[in-house]
Amino acid sequence: MDGENWKTIVDRKDSHKDSPNAYLALSQPIEAKFVRYSNVEVPSPNLALSEIRVFGLGLSEKPKEVRGFEVDRQEDRRDAELSWSEVEGAQGYNIRWGIAPDKLYHSWLIYKDSKLLMRNLDRDTEYYFSIEAFNENGISGRSEVLRVK
Repeated sequence: MDGENWKTIVDRKDSHKDSPNAYLALSQPIEAKFVRYSNVEVPSPNLALSEIRVFGLGLSEKPKEVRGFEVDRQEDRRDAELSWSEVEGAQGYNIRWGIAPDKLYHSWLIYKDSKLLMRNLDRDTEYYFSIEAFNENGISGRSEVLRVK
């Protein structure tokens, strides 16, 4: 919890199992603020680590729902400018879009910014958009779905 006194949660130093994409599920949740990975040995001269993902929720409130979400289709109809009001405490936003209100199968993850210029739409397709905010404590409710001709 303090970044100085460490507690071992998973010890695989005696494992000889080849697991380049290991998923380690804990038997019960733990409370932690810092995560450290310690390498014991690799068969090559250098350790290559692409990512460590930690799942869980923080101890505070999830962000409030996004307000002021607007989508402005540009003159070049393949482009759309999206904007919204920043949400206090949000780490980022998930923008969902698709070809029907119940088919928002595409998403775009945004950190920090409160606008996005999309340049990837079909010229003659009508689209639907929604947005939600997130932080370490959870995900807000989704905004109302916007129809953009």
